[in-house]
Amino acid sequence: MKSKIASIVITSFLCGVSLSAFAADAPAGVRPCCAFGTNLQTEIGGIPVPFVSVENVMNIEDLGDHIYNDGTQSVASSLMGFGDESNGIFYSKKGGFLDSAHIRDTADFTYYLYNEFYAHLGSDYKVTLSRELKDRVVQMHKSVDVYSEVERQKISIELAALTAYRFAQWHEIAQWFGMESVGGFKEYASAFSPEDLYSNMLGALLASDVIRADPNLDKNDFSTAMTKAIKAKFIELGVGTKEQSKTEIKKMDGVWWDSSKRLPNKWVVIHREYHLGTDLQPNGFKGETKEGVSTEYEALATFMLMPNKNDKDFSVLPDSLKNKPYWTPDDFQQIADFAKKHDDNEQAEK
Repeated sequence: MKSKIASIVITSFLCGVSLSAFAADAPAGVRPCCAFGTNLQTEIGGIPVPFVSVENVMNIEDLGDHIYNDGTQSVASSLMGFGDESNGIFYSKKGGFLDSAHIRDTADFTYYLYNEFYAHLGSDYKVTLSRELKDRVVQMHKSVDVYSEVERQKISIELAALTAYRFAQWHEIAQWFGMESVGGFKEYASAFSPEDLYSNMLGALLASDVIRADPNLDKNDFSTAMTKAIKAKFIELGVGTKEQSKTEIKKMDGVWWDSSKRLPNKWVVIHREYHLGTDLQPNGFKGETKEGVSTEYEALATFMLMPNKNDKDFSVLPDSLKNKPYWTPDDFQQIADFAKKHDDNEQAEK
């Protein structure tokens, strides 16, 4: 019974997430990650769960192989390290705190979207994705431009990286408004977690490099290349040992997270990153490192969040947003600013 409860609690805090030219379906399911912290304690219905804590820090060699996320590996097996791929939080000297699940998810969406964009660039074509509160649609726009092979590849790579990163931005928003990757469990504790979006951007850029080196990779070759790319990037950024990462995370207790609180309490995480820019510095790092995705070709495809029966979850937003027929990334920062104001007020009242 305890193991069953542990499985439910653990899976409740997972973050997460058209046929491509190489038969890679859109990424399915979610990869596990946790609210920022280490050895996080849990409770169900306000009752502490004994002998259960979420250990989400590991060494580079524990990552395992990158597996394109087709949903075949279960959430629990990945989190517990039983599958081919494991994920967690790492501290790096040059990149601050990194979440490998976010890196991998955005990398996979970059690969998937690259194949869609490459095949349909310049045409009136719609990419429909699984729901995250709102219905997610990418509408590609018809163009009279004729692209050379080099131009088509370049545009498709950059547009895919940007759009995959936009998916990640929306995911943070959806979590704040109560999205449930696992039925019955809200993900408030993961919304706008400070290491998330930089990790997502890193994944988009790593996938871009992999595709640029070989635009004709099938999903298995992509997975193999991403395994090497992630490990190489972690070494370049100076990711330390598991114990070193845990030490750095513990230093943030009372600053970024609160070890006295138990999941699913939203305020296990007490510092959040609401800035949704397309160039980011890593949080938890004082250097000049900055990463960015290009917005040059964003006009060629519009990411749209369409209304559905879940619109009641957004009822607290101002009418200027609620009355729009759909949302695009142009609306994201306004929504994130609303979330920040609400959280600031809630914290001030405590």
